Amino acid sequence: MGVVLTVMNMKGGVGKTTVAMHVGGALGLYKWKDKDVRKVLLIDYDPQFNLSQSYLASADYFPLEKSKKTILSVLQDDPKKLDPYKIQVPGSTNPPPVSSLARNIWKTALGARLDVIPSTLDLMYLALGKADSQVGVIEERFSAFIADCKSQYDLVVIDCHPAGSLMTKTALGNSDHVLIPVVPQKYAVRGIGLMLDFINAKKHGSNGPKPHILFNRVPRTGPTPEELEIRSNAKYKQYCLTNTLKNYSAFSEPQEGKGFVWLSSKPYSQQAKRNMQVVSYEVGEKIGVW
Repeated sequence: MGVVLTVMNMKGGVGKTTVAMHVGGALGLYKWKDKDVRKVLLIDYDPQFNLSQSYLASADYFPLEKSKKTILSVLQDDPKKLDPYKIQVPGSTNPPPVSSLARNIWKTALGARLDVIPSTLDLMYLALGKADSQVGVIEERFSAFIADCKSQYDLVVIDCHPAGSLMTKTALGNSDHVLIPVVPQKYAVRGIGLMLDFINAKKHGSNGPKPHILFNRVPRTGPTPEELEIRSNAKYKQYCLTNTLKNYSAFSEPQEGKGFVWLSSKPYSQQAKRNMQVVSYEVGEKIGVW
């Protein structure tokens, strides 16, 4: 069975989607000599659908959205019936199969694979809408869908939007691990504390998603005082990854499948690529995808 990793922070502006698209892609792309290749699925669970835009060309994305081949179809059995003020509860607990929604980005003869399930701005109806009745059917559909994903992929990465909602609840409730991107600046610790509260609320005894803190956009010359403060905090230091993502322009958000760090020719792109490989390897070790 595959591992589910949600990338989330309640504080915006931390590079959450950039981390999800690059770390998820790298764990599918790179072949480390002592590790097996992996089948990776990226799920865009954010109404802003930036991850979708990074991997899919417009000519591919818009036909998928029009034909309802997005993550919204997992939550709604009829995505055409959307109300901005009320969440529509599906009549069936059976979601579509992952094979009907996953879009292949690339695959290799050795068995490595990277697929993406796109999002849509229409997901905002569920993010902001209120439920007149219990939404347990939606939660069941999502759990069944993730179980299907885990049976077919080694790693499932969920890029979840930075706000408490039905998406937050379903993502955390079906995750094995949570990667929390943090930009070490003033007030960063507040976002970490809120995330840990949400994660702990989903635990049942010792079972539940395990948090991992990844410092993002850190200076290339050394840690900031804010990073050192968080690393020394008894509440947070056990969750901090050793490696950090540096502030390289090569990590700028790609568009339509182009501009990823492994294809970049920007200044310091080779250093950025090595940085991404080191971070992704540590993430892979922490979440046990091998």
